[in-house]
Parts: sequence; C-alpha cells; structure tokens
Amino acid sequence: MRIGSGAITWLALLLLQSLPAGATKLVTYSIYNEVRAGAVEGDFVIDLNRAYAFYLFNSLKAGPRASDDLVPADLLGVLEGGDATLEALHKTLSYTRPLLSQPDELDRLVTAGAVRNLKNVKLLTPLPRPHRILAIGLNYRKHAEESGQKIPVAPEVFSKECLPIGPGEAIRIPKTVKQPDYEAELAFVIGKTARDVSREKALEYVAGYMIFNDVTARDIQRRGSQWVLGKSVDTFAAAGPYLVLRDEIADPQKLELKTIVGQEVLQQANTSDMIFSVADIIADITQFLTLQPGTIITTGTPSGVGSSRKPQRWLHPGERIRLEIQGLGVLENPIE
Repeated sequence: MRIGSGAITWLALLLLQSLPAGATKLVTYSIYNEVRAGAVEGDFVIDLNRAYAFYLFNSLKAGPRASDDLVPADLLGVLEGGDATLEALHKTLSYTRPLLSQPDELDRLVTAGAVRNLKNVKLLTPLPRPHRILAIGLNYRKHAEESGQKIPVAPEVFSKECLPIGPGEAIRIPKTVKQPDYEAELAFVIGKTARDVSREKALEYVAGYMIFNDVTARDIQRRGSQWVLGKSVDTFAAAGPYLVLRDEIADPQKLELKTIVGQEVLQQANTSDMIFSVADIIADITQFLTLQPGTIITTGTPSGVGSSRKPQRWLHPGERIRLEIQGLGVLENPIE
C-alpha cells in the first residue's frame, strides 16, 4: 500500500510520541527510488552514509578522495561494520545534530543529501533483508498458562522465513489462511558475531531493539508438528519502525507493551513476565549456533492472543493493528 505524504506526516508524529528524547533511532528509508540507512532526528532523517561523508569533509577536513565506505548506505552493512563503523556513526551523529538548528548549515546538509525531511520519505522496516529471523515460543508465563502449556525448561526456538515489512505496509491474509493471529513482541538485533556467549556479557552483542509483530496462521501452524510454514506466510512479519540502539534502553526486561485493533486493547503486558530474558536467549542459542550481525531475534508474545480468547479473535481485512512498546515507538499496519 502506498502512503501519501500527508499520511507519512501523521504517521511520523504518531511514531515519535512514545520515544525518549535524544534516543538514536536507526531506520531504513526510501526516497526517489533509493533505499538507504538513516537516523530519525526530530522532523528530519539523517542519511548515515552521506552525513559521514559531510563530516569527513567539513569536520576532519578530509580531501575529496576520502572514502566514506566505513559507514555503508544500508543498515545491515552498518551492523556488519562492527565497532569501527559504530564509532564513526556516533561521531557523525554528534557532529550533525547541532547543525540541524542552524539554517545555513541545514541547507548545506540538505543540498548534500545528508538530511531529508521526515515527511518526504517513506520509512521501511529497519532491516529489509536481515541475516535471518529467529523467534522464541511460549516465553511469557501468562501466555503459556492461557495456552494450556507447561512452562518451558529452555527457550523454544524456531525460524521465520518470510521477509519483514515495515510501518504502514499491509499484512495480507491469503484466502487459504482462516485463523490469522497477532503477536506483539520485543525484538532485538545482533550487532556482532556471537558464539558461546555468557549470560553476563550477552547484552554486549545486542545492537538495538524494535517492535515485532509475529503474525501467525494458527490453522497452518497446528496442522503438523513444525511451525515454520504457519509462521512464515508472506507479510506475516512486521518490524520497526526504528532500531533503537541498545544503550537507549536501560533494561529490556522492564518494558510495557500493548496491542490495539481499532479501539480494542487485545494485549497489555510487561517484558518482566518473560520466562527467558534477552540475555538468557542469547546465552542459550550461542551454545549451538553462531549468531551473525543483522540477525533478528523476537522474544515471544504475552497473553491475550486471538487463539486463546473466548470467542477466538482473528484478524480481518479492513482492520488496522497497532503495537506499542515503551521506548520503541509505535508500529501500525493495515490488514488486507
């Protein structure tokens, strides 16, 4: 679904309401048929690669042949660049942010393509082609209870094979899916290669956090013992609108989250109800599997899913679903 500029303005304001001031919000955006990595700052999007080039030339007085490759134009490349790229990114943003309030400097940034007006771009999902998506099932005590399941003794890990969609994009329900369900989840993104990581050091491997809707075809999920197909229907993974850097979230186990369809609050919980914390999940998975930068791991959903309601409550075309997580903004998608 194409969003007009007026709708983008409204959506941008909506997304910014629940974010802490000064949070670094990394995004992937599109404009003029280009897809690029940026950082939302007030009413602007700072283009990471072009702002870095601007910083090199104007602050460090680097020559015209100086390479801007250290900060790539795509967010996955930024994550794969490691600590050196993140350090360059922080320096770039620290240099650029004060210039946004200076009209002459802002004009120069806009002319260089280093800054865009937020209302003129379309925000996509932060990682349109992640390294992979892993998910955790039955990771909230109250959700396990409402599902009639035993509390797991270890994280229940499965994969989602569909590509994520972003804010404002449609979740499309195929005619063959009769029980489409919603699952609001906290997701985190791996920032550096992780293998045999201790629980104490696990959060050091997190690049940042975002909202994730693990949309699920319950009828397909339950027709066999494997979940992948029911969890991987095209468009059944909505993520965004931002990747908020790890340091901006003091404790991922103390976040309020909510699911709203229309005027109906369907899920309302706190990540403190998780059975396995973000650190637990990383420590467990990396005993067996090396996690690469750009891997999305979504941490399970709280109680209130449609399949456990009486009567059961499925998603329907024409509805809009809104997910909120404290400090991470708002993710809203129409249902088609």
